[in-house]
Order: sequence, then C-alpha cells, then structure tokens
Amino acid sequence: MNTDELLNWASTNDIIERAKKAFWSYMENYKMEEPDEYRELFNNVDLNLLDTNISKISLTISYRFDEPISFVSVFIEIIYEEEELCIYESLFSLDGSELDDYLRMTN
Repeated sequence: MNTDELLNWASTNDIIERAKKAFWSYMENYKMEEPDEYRELFNNVDLNLLDTNISKISLTISYRFDEPISFVSVFIEIIYEEEELCIYESLFSLDGSELDDYLRMTN
C-alpha cells in the first residue's frame, strides 16, 4: 500500500474519527475499570481541557507473532495545558476493523 492508498483507505474507513472516539471510550472505560490507577495518573487532569492531535498514521507489518500481521496504527497526541500528557495508539486491521488500543504516558 503506497501513501495515496493509505490515505484513501483511512478516509474510506473513517479511521481518524473512529480513533478519536475510541480514545474517549478508552478513557471512560479506564476510569470505571481501573479507578485507582486512573486517579493516580489523571487525578488533577480536567478531561474537558484535553486536546487531541493526530500525530501519525502508519502501516505496520509485525513479525512478533508466529505469522506476520499487517495493521494500521493511528497515533494521537493527548495535550493538557499545552504539554503532551500521553500518546494513544489505535490499531486497525486492513479490513478496517478495530484490533487493539493502548495509552502510553509521556509525562
């Protein structure tokens, strides 16, 4: 898949908006499922003041498993008070379905 094909694929599958929605869902689930850990990391953070910025979309072929797996990653910078707080990554299969997601703290 070349760059134009990746951009077209991302647009056709509404990947950017889906990744942003998935981030907010992730945060709500995190708050409910891991309340102690959530409070430790986000205690003084007003979620209404978070900004989300798409930092990159990439096609990856991972060889970490028995069979190579291809997927698209969407990286979203989460900004709070003009500083990067964390990076959210949402993974999509090439058919457009959601595979996984995770949050990496940067501060």
